[in-house]
Amino acid sequence: MTKEQFLFQLEQKLLDIPEDERAEAMEYYRDYFSDAGPENEEQVITELGSPDKVAASIKEGLRSGRDDAGTVGQPPQTRGTAKSYSEANKGRKQTDSRSKWILIILVAIFTFPFWIGAVGVIFGVLVAIVATIFGLLVAAVALAAVGIVVGVICFIVGIVRFFTGGLVAGLMTVSAGLLLFAMGCLCTAALIFVLGQVLPWMLRGISNLLHNGFHRRKKVN
Repeated sequence: MTKEQFLFQLEQKLLDIPEDERAEAMEYYRDYFSDAGPENEEQVITELGSPDKVAASIKEGLRSGRDDAGTVGQPPQTRGTAKSYSEANKGRKQTDSRSKWILIILVAIFTFPFWIGAVGVIFGVLVAIVATIFGLLVAAVALAAVGIVVGVICFIVGIVRFFTGGLVAGLMTVSAGLLLFAMGCLCTAALIFVLGQVLPWMLRGISNLLHNGFHRRKKVN
């Protein structure tokens, strides 16, 4: 007889008792089988006896109300065994948890050279990217500053030359000053665009990548 057959027959035998009492009894026996575990089902059925015997014990307990009878709370067939099954099941879960952590630690130890190398490569790439971005930003700031300052100076020098008799030299100096000033303004606009749009977008992308990777790893674990 299987657990399902035992519980089905027991429920049929208890159809003549109040519904709440029957539900309580069935819940107790289902939990009892669950605590014992699938490997102990046959032993539990042997200890309980037939569904007729269990049903009779429960009905006797309901009629008499005596503690030594088979009350719904804990029939005599299960006294002293339910707790041991529960403790054994708890012990198995604790053992499985410890085994899982031991396996994780062993895997981490044996794969240490691989993942520490991978972490180093990733860290190096991130540092290189940050250094490159920082270098480009510094160069853009320098070009913008030099272009604007030198362009203004050249423009002023060209105006002076223009009015002091050096017409051609003055025009050329003014043109060079305007060109440098335009380049400086262009670098400034590009710098503002990078700082306001591109850099925050890159930082959000890196943050989302790290967050999604950590979240995915957490789910797998």
